[in-house]
Amino acid sequence: MTQDNSYPSEDAVKFATFGPKIDAYNKDAVDQMQAFDPEFYKKCTAAIPSAEVLDSDPVDATKFWNLLSSEEQNIVGNLTIADLTQKQLSGELTALQITEAYIKAAIVAQLATNCVMQFLIPEALQRARELDQYLKDTQKLVGPLHGVVVSLKEHMNYKNKMTTASYVAYMDNFPENEAVSITILNKLGAVFHTRTAQPQGIMHLDTWNNITGRTRNPLSTRLSPGGSSGGESAIVAMHGSVVGHGSDIGGSVRAPAAFTNLFGLRPTTRRLSLMNGLSSGKGQESIVAVQGPLARSIDELDSYMKAYINEGKPWLYDPMCVPIEWRKEQLPAKIKIGVLYDDNLVTPFPAVSRGVRETVAKLSKCPDIEIVELNPTWYSEKEMFDIYTANLKLYTCDGNKVQLSMWAPSGEPLLPLTKHYMKFGGGEELSVCGNKELNGMRDALRVEMLQKYFSDLDFILSPTYNGPAEIPGQSLYWGYTSFWNLLDYPNVVFPAGVYHDVEKDAVVPELKNNAYEKMVWCDDKGGIKYNAESYVGGPVALQLTGKRYCDEDVVAATKKIVSILGIERR
Repeated sequence: MTQDNSYPSEDAVKFATFGPKIDAYNKDAVDQMQAFDPEFYKKCTAAIPSAEVLDSDPVDATKFWNLLSSEEQNIVGNLTIADLTQKQLSGELTALQITEAYIKAAIVAQLATNCVMQFLIPEALQRARELDQYLKDTQKLVGPLHGVVVSLKEHMNYKNKMTTASYVAYMDNFPENEAVSITILNKLGAVFHTRTAQPQGIMHLDTWNNITGRTRNPLSTRLSPGGSSGGESAIVAMHGSVVGHGSDIGGSVRAPAAFTNLFGLRPTTRRLSLMNGLSSGKGQESIVAVQGPLARSIDELDSYMKAYINEGKPWLYDPMCVPIEWRKEQLPAKIKIGVLYDDNLVTPFPAVSRGVRETVAKLSKCPDIEIVELNPTWYSEKEMFDIYTANLKLYTCDGNKVQLSMWAPSGEPLLPLTKHYMKFGGGEELSVCGNKELNGMRDALRVEMLQKYFSDLDFILSPTYNGPAEIPGQSLYWGYTSFWNLLDYPNVVFPAGVYHDVEKDAVVPELKNNAYEKMVWCDDKGGIKYNAESYVGGPVALQLTGKRYCDEDVVAATKKIVSILGIERR
């Protein structure tokens, strides 16, 4: 972790002037929750512990599902996308009933995890009524997501709604245009009830900002929900939405999914639209961000992607999107999976290593799967060190100029993980020649990955993160996910069915001697900072990677794997 030296963008006096706006913004969320159902809100606030307790204790917030009625719990807990649309067609449920149940679940999620930046309750109810009227008049669904409640990461432009991307200076930003993904999802029949939290600068594998504060992990509230789509992971894990629509440039869909026991897809670039969103990444062509879904089952990721791409046709709205439909997968009868136990740079924590071993042991018994150990032929520690360092330099290739320009008007204080990010690769501006050189290295790696590994393998299985769900403010190493952003190979994250165990996962393994290993495992004095007691309740997830633009096959293979592992809908 870098030292907390001040930056020229920080100005406490200027930041103080934004206090009333921040207070009013957060008050609106409370007002909407109270206005929707005053008695339910009162019941929830009486049952859910204070923020101080939730931040300090490993509370399993999923137990607060019982604040909903049994009928509401069934709607938000048991019904898939296919179930919800079918029950509307048959008349068993209305879009309004579904929406009201999910609004209640979102209220519980917000009070327990602080995952919502902005509620859209009046708009959601109006939309649900319109969908019900359409079905009544036509006997047809608007589209494959008719009445399906989707939460949106807040940095996607929402027409005429404040869009900040967690930059305090953008609290006067009310875009007139709308994110293409919102346009598409609206066309497909989705209902939007919340816009969820992301961290300062949208560049943490954690979720903490100066507008709404820290978002908690529903499975153990003193842990992180991941980031930067941590608001999405928290609300989906709390059954507060059917699907969460997030984004990922270094692990921002996958780490949140991993930390909260969900399924998350990082598609190949340009399959989903990024158009009309707020971030510091415009013009970043070396590592291109993607949007992707988080859900409670792999089947729902599949359904969502098929609907978004085949019915939504994003290339008709966004010229950057590739006109490739979501295809029917074509898996061989026997799939060959290469396994990385670690990336040869940062040693995973014991729970993660145990999760990989136990998963491989189960898969090895399946006659339809061949396992190959990759670590002996993988990139060396020195090679991985150089690759990761180059990766970090590309994230901060402009010397953080755009980020600083977006923070400066508010003077907001920079959080520790923000300062950590700004030091990536030294935090220095790259020359055009330097950037071109690193792009060339990236392209050579993409070719080598295909020729050396994927010429023989169908998929690669690896950790998603070096640990289970992380302690807030400590998600320092991105390498297990950002390596694949650099190469632009698609991944699905899935629960391994393994949780951190204080007794089983107490022993520190033999460690490497590089700076990134020390950053993760050691304190400032060189002593071991890992403490098994700190990760109580943290789940372990693994990551399956496939060839570029073969996202469908990665999803299909994940279905096969979780069936073998016995991993059911969360």
